[in-house]
Amino acid sequence: MLRIDGLSAWYGEAQALRDVSLHVDEGEIVTLVGRNGAGKTTLLR
Repeated sequence: MLRIDGLSAWYGEAQALRDVSLHVDEGEIVTLVGRNGAGKTTLLR
């Protein structure tokens, strides 16, 4: 199980993520889709 609640991330003065929540139950398959710079990689780090 993966659980993220209220995640925020900044790069200098630029806010990359704000109050992100993600809940993935065991056995679920999840795909992250978004434009370049949307914060997909930042979310997973």
